[in-house]
Amino acid sequence: MSTTRDNPRTRPAKAPLSRAAVVTAALALVDEIGFAAVTMRRVAQALDTGPASLYVYVSDRDELMAQVYDLALAEVELPGPADGDWRARLESLVGRAVGVLAGHDDLAMVALTGVQTGTNALRLTEEMLRLLREGGIDDAHCAWAADLLDQHVISSALERAGWLRDQRRQEATEQAMILKAERELDSVIEALPPAEFPTLHALRGSLTTTGDSDARAEWKLRVIIDGLLGGAGA
Repeated sequence: MSTTRDNPRTRPAKAPLSRAAVVTAALALVDEIGFAAVTMRRVAQALDTGPASLYVYVSDRDELMAQVYDLALAEVELPGPADGDWRARLESLVGRAVGVLAGHDDLAMVALTGVQTGTNALRLTEEMLRLLREGGIDDAHCAWAADLLDQHVISSALERAGWLRDQRRQEATEQAMILKAERELDSVIEALPPAEFPTLHALRGSLTTTGDSDARAEWKLRVIIDGLLGGAGA
């Protein structure tokens, strides 16, 4: 029986390394194994090279993840006139950003540690600031307003990413997971002494019936924007 010897001349040629190739491979790994598990070594293995080769293109994991975050944001489609007035477009922009980031595990963690200045992050910031100004937020408070909305995007994306992970792990639908969580909370509140926790008991019905998750997300964003408008001249 003949054997085929591994010959460098007959191997398929490796794709040349580049900054774009490194960042793309890292994003694919985030989707596959999760943000926390992605290391320089794992990225190098995915590219069939050594970790030292990556440092030609990025200085460390933090810089790589910042680039990965920005690449993910390229998926966010900016709203246009067909999406409605400035407020409808702002709500759409925020919702799309949450959806994109939530689809890439805990990648939104990157934005918790510093200002993101990648091309796509700046593209979203530019549009958000433009819409806020169009809505009447004065220039002195536009940066604070955008920061508040960014925090909402990050926290919402991380929450949704966690739900998506649990869904995959438990092989359950979102509705089934919500019902399970509601029942667990209901049983906990039921066991509490009413004299010590009167408000929890009084609101037990609403606390354990969260309703539609999309409606809840829309309500939270609506309250934030209402607050921004109310404080526009403060």
